Amino acid sequence: MTAVMETPVGLDSRHSWRITPVRPEDRSDVQRLFAACSVASVRHRFRAPLPAFPARHLDELLAGPPERHDALAVRAGAGGELVALGSLAQPYGPSDGHTAELALLVVDAWQRRGLGRALTAALVERAARRGVTRVVAEVEHGRGRLLTAVGRGLTLVRRTADRDGITGVFAIPGDLLVRTSVDRLVP
Repeated sequence: MTAVMETPVGLDSRHSWRITPVRPEDRSDVQRLFAACSVASVRHRFRAPLPAFPARHLDELLAGPPERHDALAVRAGAGGELVALGSLAQPYGPSDGHTAELALLVVDAWQRRGLGRALTAALVERAARRGVTRVVAEVEHGRGRLLTAVGRGLTLVRRTADRDGITGVFAIPGDLLVRTSVDRLVP
């Protein structure tokens, strides 16, 4: 399990950040993160303008077991302010148990600093340990570069476009799957 990762981004504690698992007691932090995001960031993430973090999704995010809904947070500075959120969840509908859907939400002021890439890498590593072999990500039309960035380090299996947006299906590289399955054997 990737417990905590410290990644300094600046020279002082206001610009350092760390990745931690999301916990049930993070509800108000997630709501503050949502409120700190622009309307555009919320629309890009949820593909709709929403007034608040969707309640059902928030409940699953905070309480879902990692094998169904794994979530990580990026906390910034000495105060640990929640500035980004990433999750890998079993897709809605029929699931093969080996595919997870990736979603990220990063506060605007913290975008383009590598938080999304770090969250994706940590989530993919955790997912590989649970036997997930494919990751699905969806973006709006015109945001294909974001899909490419999210898939960095993964193998593109399929990229499709429909009226709702662009979907990428990525395979987790075999070396990561082998490495993490060996890690499972170590006490």
